[in-house]
Amino acid sequence: MFVMGRRHRADPAAPHPLMRPSKTTTVIACLLAACAAAPAAATTGQPTIMQDDGQLLNRGADVRNAALDEMKALGADVVKLQLPWANIAPGGARKPDGFEGGELSSYSEAAWAPYDHAISAAQQRGLRVLLAVTLPAPGWATKQRGDGQGVFRPNAREFGRFFRAVGTRYDGAHGEGRIEFWSISNEPNHPDFLQPLGSRRGTLYAPRIYRDLVRNAVAGLKLSGHGGDTTLFGELLPIGQSRTGPRNSIRPVAFLREFFCLDRRLRPYRGRTARRHGCSRGTRVSGVDGFAYHPYTRPGGPRVRERHADDATIRSLGRITRVLDRASSLRRLDRRRMRIYITEFAYQSDPPDPFQTPLGRIPAYLNEAEWIAWRNGRVATWSQYALVDDALRGNGSDRYSGFQSGLRFEDGTAKPGVYDAFALPLFVRLRGSSSVEVWGAARGTGPGSRITIEQRIGSGSWTKLKEVAVGNRQGYFRERIRISRASKRSFRVAAGERVSRTTKAARR
Repeated sequence: MFVMGRRHRADPAAPHPLMRPSKTTTVIACLLAACAAAPAAATTGQPTIMQDDGQLLNRGADVRNAALDEMKALGADVVKLQLPWANIAPGGARKPDGFEGGELSSYSEAAWAPYDHAISAAQQRGLRVLLAVTLPAPGWATKQRGDGQGVFRPNAREFGRFFRAVGTRYDGAHGEGRIEFWSISNEPNHPDFLQPLGSRRGTLYAPRIYRDLVRNAVAGLKLSGHGGDTTLFGELLPIGQSRTGPRNSIRPVAFLREFFCLDRRLRPYRGRTARRHGCSRGTRVSGVDGFAYHPYTRPGGPRVRERHADDATIRSLGRITRVLDRASSLRRLDRRRMRIYITEFAYQSDPPDPFQTPLGRIPAYLNEAEWIAWRNGRVATWSQYALVDDALRGNGSDRYSGFQSGLRFEDGTAKPGVYDAFALPLFVRLRGSSSVEVWGAARGTGPGSRITIEQRIGSGSWTKLKEVAVGNRQGYFRERIRISRASKRSFRVAAGERVSRTTKAARR
């Protein structure tokens, strides 16, 4: 999770210091009729990932089940859950006597319960689960003995053993559901999730630490019978800071270059330089199938340019694929043209957070960002984080330290415009004075549904432009339509009883 100008702490199931439970008092109702009936779309699909650990792990069966029902009705294909190592493993400054991290029998049954229940409930609804096994580590498994934060130079071998235990737990043979979709840790370019990131002289440490974590995690999955599953690495935040230092986040492109031992020109480190950068023990990373990424933008939306060439928001994913392709060409990755899995995205809203994006602007920003992702052939998934805003805390500087990017406010009220823009996104692009491209999706429906594209000039009546029969399960469609005075017209789409927001054609 990413916040401009602030550090955000993740939201897991157990009460680890880094993982703050949600205090929402939301009642998530079953979807309105508007959420239930909607057409599907287009020629290309893009599965949708939804995540809300606070609702799914922390607040009991009724809230969890209502949230999953809503996610399903909203058209989610995948539910992402974070499973922090420190929430499952025994804590303390010293590793317990006789503890074997790779053996399932070394862990308490009770610690697994929130994840068991959430995974089972999601799979019963036909939702695939992406399990992100992440830091913090238990105190005994870091270089700082008794490390309360659990992120300082975590022991990669022990992390791999934990992955083996998790893989065994969810192999389908131990009374729990089988997981076949994995991600390795969370935002390792942020100091809340991995330390040290680097030195004040500019040497980056976190990428080499994370490289060892990835290798050991992949090995642990293979040992537990998950070698053929889909495994993601990365989960990077999109914007870093100017100075490299122990408490400054690393820009994602710089992090990825260093992960693959490449210099600014994407040339391999060699000799003494390679040794100084921790690249002397080999640079190949095998067993990963995709790159997980959080391409959040600044509050001004997807057209705001990055201030640095090593940052990469939704508008500049080519900066990421360029490094991945170079690594592949050097045989430092198994896969060519590795795809990007967007595993977190949204806009934090004002209200409630006065430092974030005005609520009324979010629908347009959200839909344009999704259009950008959909038309990029390297993007494998879309994502919404989260369903419900985090609770606000007190009146001090931490009041907005949670994430206010839900489709609903903390009290459960749907955010005006935002909720519907996610359920029925629409983006119209001007392609000349007499032509438009109309793109969108009607989530929560299947192939064969029909969408009506409508238009009007000024405050005139709406008239039908075209009816579209959609073919993919995610509900996407794209139509190019010739129409006079295209820039003067407003557009919307209707899907059954649902009607999208109204928009003008954008110049892009």
